[in-house]
Amino acid sequence: MTPPDPSRTRVLSVADTLRTRIFDGAIAPGAHLMEISLANELGVSRTPVRGAMARLADEGLLVYHPQRGFQVRRFDAKDVFDAFSVRATLEGMGCRLLSERGLGSEALAELTAMVDEQHALLHEHGEWTDERADLWQDLNQAFHLKLLSLADNRWLSEAVQRACQLPVIFDSRSRPHKHDAAMLMYRHGQALQALEEHRCIVEALGRQEAAGAEAAMREHINANRDLLVLYLRQSAGRTRALA
Repeated sequence: MTPPDPSRTRVLSVADTLRTRIFDGAIAPGAHLMEISLANELGVSRTPVRGAMARLADEGLLVYHPQRGFQVRRFDAKDVFDAFSVRATLEGMGCRLLSERGLGSEALAELTAMVDEQHALLHEHGEWTDERADLWQDLNQAFHLKLLSLADNRWLSEAVQRACQLPVIFDSRSRPHKHDAAMLMYRHGQALQALEEHRCIVEALGRQEAAGAEAAMREHINANRDLLVLYLRQSAGRTRALA
């Protein structure tokens, strides 16, 4: 067994640190990354820092400018629209593949149980708190990840993960930032609508309706896309008006 390359390990470690800071807002959009200061702070040489920044540029989180170096990319409403549109197409394709292949009774039972758990959370009595919204987000994410896992296509899963790399919406744990647009997806009314869409997806899969399952997933993701894009465009308009 070949031992891991220490230099590659350092690059990946630095990339993970920088990626987390970008998603969590510790490094702001538009900020220029300084090799020397980062190397000193992280206790590494400039080489792994440079490699990590190149890696994050490949992921679309940084932009390279000749003579000026790497800068954190700014994401806007069009980025959100484009990324969610790609995700809708990809996850829709995953549902089509699943339906054409046949889901199987065990997988269908598992997905049905996941939807039932979502239903139980959303129909509990009491106030819709941040804690319940976080639980909904976890269940929602688990549902989408389960469908991707069942589709059993590594290229599809990796492409969806890439489409979800939106610091303007999600933090490093794939949770929505509580202070911005993404929380719209986790309001109680919106969550109830998403629950019914999840149920429609599972029912279509159970009937092996490939076109129906694909369409249901696309519509589900595009609904969130349109909600987020509207909010971001309205927010940008208010910002310009105050400038």
